[in-house]
Amino acid sequence: MRRVVVFLLLAAALAAAGYKVAFMVCDPQNRWEDALAYFYNEPRFYWVAYYNCVYMTPDPYEFSKQDVIIVGGSLGYHDPNLFGNRLADYVDQGGKVVVESGGIIYDQYRGEGIGGRWRSDGYSPYYSNSSILLTGELDLIIDEPGHAIFDGVSGLWDSYWRANTILRSDALELAHYPDAGGVAINAAETVVAVNFQAHDDHWWTGGGFLILANAACWLAAGSAVDETSWGWIKAAF
Repeated sequence: MRRVVVFLLLAAALAAAGYKVAFMVCDPQNRWEDALAYFYNEPRFYWVAYYNCVYMTPDPYEFSKQDVIIVGGSLGYHDPNLFGNRLADYVDQGGKVVVESGGIIYDQYRGEGIGGRWRSDGYSPYYSNSSILLTGELDLIIDEPGHAIFDGVSGLWDSYWRANTILRSDALELAHYPDAGGVAINAAETVVAVNFQAHDDHWWTGGGFLILANAACWLAAGSAVDETSWGWIKAAF
């Protein structure tokens, strides 16, 4: 019985420590310092990794280590089909994914976007048949403000770059722009798409990084808290 209690307490402590998240993005200029700094300082995450997939495709083990993977960027993945196959395999094995606008766009002739089973089997709630981003400053309209993805979010304003999205018939949309989709969840609740750019040259103000972090935590099945002291665990024995 004591071993069972120890196991449960250890499991609770690990869950309380936070989540593991990886940015698997494509950007030859590595313009993700702002997003990474936000996640490094967010107590709900205890592991934040970065992979620039312009030059390489992470092996399946690197995928399997993460609770949540964030995909997107400004240029094509090194191997869009291989990356898409591995991302789909990761979700099939229990992984969760957040897709920003650069991961929604797709153009096989320009080599942009995520291909393979990720696209052909419809994992993302949004898809696009173009690599062209919509332009013009528009505010995100939050349709479901009570959803956990928008906890603490007052808004996202003047978002200039957006993917020209198509919402899948079985997906749930939580926010939108007047000319495009905004935030949506796939039917299996394994993928959240956020239609704004998250790299350093983003053209928005407001709660973009908080939406990104909330989406990752919601997908990872609940909010983690600050790292727990071992004192209360030791006191039980």
